[in-house]
Amino acid sequence: MKATLLAFGLFGVLGLHDFFVSILTIHHSADKKELDLTWRMTAHDVEHALGNVAELKLGSEKEYPKADSVLNDYLGQHLHLAIGGSPLKWRWIGRELEGENLFCYLQADDVTNVEGLTVANSLLQDVFGEQDNIVDLEAGGRTFRQHFVRGTPAFTFSLK
Repeated sequence: MKATLLAFGLFGVLGLHDFFVSILTIHHSADKKELDLTWRMTAHDVEHALGNVAELKLGSEKEYPKADSVLNDYLGQHLHLAIGGSPLKWRWIGRELEGENLFCYLQADDVTNVEGLTVANSLLQDVFGEQDNIVDLEAGGRTFRQHFVRGTPAFTFSLK
């Protein structure tokens, strides 16, 4: 019994959990011709995944000074957006921590139409095999959802 309690206590201290999920919301603003991306993920999972690059220590006094750059590079390795076969580029807007959640904000400009938006999302799947990355595309007053688990190919949204 003591061993079981100790094991549960260690899991809590180490921040282990049984589910691995990120949610990327892509909002198309037709009048501004832009995509606003809000990506929610578990901060310590990202810190673990990037441990070989830098000790990020997000939100602490010892936070890595180039944390935003490291995060943006990592996101760029795992998120690919395209319309009609042409890759979309985004710019880093910022990030914030809310409890254990890390929110990253990105923006792509000059996007007049999202019909046929192709998304590939493998965030954290290089570290956590059970990672589920949910993508919600908000366009034309509707929301379209796609799940990306390890091995899921790129997905093209149809708004029809």
